[in-house]
Amino acid sequence: MPKPARLLLKNVGHLVTMDPQRRILRDAWLLAENGFIVSLGAGQPPKVTGAKTVNARGGIATPGMINTHHHMFQNLARAFGPISNLPLLPWLAGHMPLWRHFSPADLFVATQVAAAELMLSGCTMTSDHHYLFPRDGGPEMLDAGFHAAAAMGIRYVGCRGSVNQPSDIMPEWATQDLDVILADCQRLHDRFHQKGPGAMAHIAFAPCTIFGCSGEHYRESAKLARLLKVRLHTHCGETIPENKDARERLGARPFAYMAKHGWEGDDVWLAHGIHFNDRDIAHLTRTKTGIAHCPCSNMRLGSGVCRVNDLRKGGSAVSLGVDGSASNDSGHMLHEARLALLLTRVVHGAESITPEQALEMATLEGARNLGRSADLGSLEPGKSADIAVFPAEDLFSNGAHNPVHGLLLCHARNVDTLVIHGEVRVSEGRLVGVDLPKLLTKHRKTARRFHDGYRK
Repeated sequence: MPKPARLLLKNVGHLVTMDPQRRILRDAWLLAENGFIVSLGAGQPPKVTGAKTVNARGGIATPGMINTHHHMFQNLARAFGPISNLPLLPWLAGHMPLWRHFSPADLFVATQVAAAELMLSGCTMTSDHHYLFPRDGGPEMLDAGFHAAAAMGIRYVGCRGSVNQPSDIMPEWATQDLDVILADCQRLHDRFHQKGPGAMAHIAFAPCTIFGCSGEHYRESAKLARLLKVRLHTHCGETIPENKDARERLGARPFAYMAKHGWEGDDVWLAHGIHFNDRDIAHLTRTKTGIAHCPCSNMRLGSGVCRVNDLRKGGSAVSLGVDGSASNDSGHMLHEARLALLLTRVVHGAESITPEQALEMATLEGARNLGRSADLGSLEPGKSADIAVFPAEDLFSNGAHNPVHGLLLCHARNVDTLVIHGEVRVSEGRLVGVDLPKLLTKHRKTARRFHDGYRK
């Protein structure tokens, strides 16, 4: 991994450290070297030689936000009319015909656009739960996701999704034999998974759903993941029909069934986690199993509201995910944090969650669910220099009394500067080294190809 130059960030109006004391430094600065934070403070910055100096222009600096659930290929089906008013299960079944001839080249462009919107919204690390492996797409599909993320400069967790049983939702062409799935998990680990602080690429194993994956699939995936010391991810508890069908077909509620096959513990994080009962919550929190909360997608599909406070109070990490851009239909991390704040208040009242706690979910809890608490999630000496700098105010937050609260309570804004591993990836609101208009033109043409070929 190339070592970036020394970087000095100065003129930070509010530096939100998210350290154990939750300090917010005024008129602050931060110094990074070789991709890691060396020091930070308030007042006059130190005089250093050989440093790239970045002027924060009085902005609000936070730790880079961490997206813990996404399906980046779905960028190609944003606001897709034929299924735009359906709940989850018929929505999933309805858009599967789009993907019959999906290719690695399609995933590459979709991932680049997904990364671009995340980065401009303050995200420095993302996961991508990719479960789409059509048989004519080639054996190295998810490689394209890793390559696209590397080209954009964002930290990436490629979640090797998989389905080994056809269903009413997943057609036979979208399934793979378990031995093929496990072999590809091993291959991706050996090729892309980096170790140690500052790693830019990780692999996670991610069977899609209990209705597309056998018990053996879950059990063997967990066994391999723990042998290789990587994390586990899947969908769970997203809808009421899921719970009903699981009891009828499998004899247990979804999380209880997964736990029986080894899917519990602090190396597991589950997407959505809406429809848990008290027994589920007690089991999840006792085992410190994590949840990726996806408020926008959950509202868009009418799925329900995650029991965020119950889970966090019990000790489970609850992070944020933008989910697929066909069920969001965008990927803006600051917007997701705002929705998490507001949706929790809808259910539990205005005093149930603070802007600071919503920001914890977007940073610290994301690092925890992705196994990166040691080097990500806060701005402290020794941690990676992943920093989002937002304008102090814009049209929609002009005159805010508390600028940090305004970041979450006012309309979501884009970053002015984004630093990932000590390298400036967004400068003055523009992606560095990315021809965004050209990329969007290519993405638009790719999307139109899928739309025009849709046959339900």
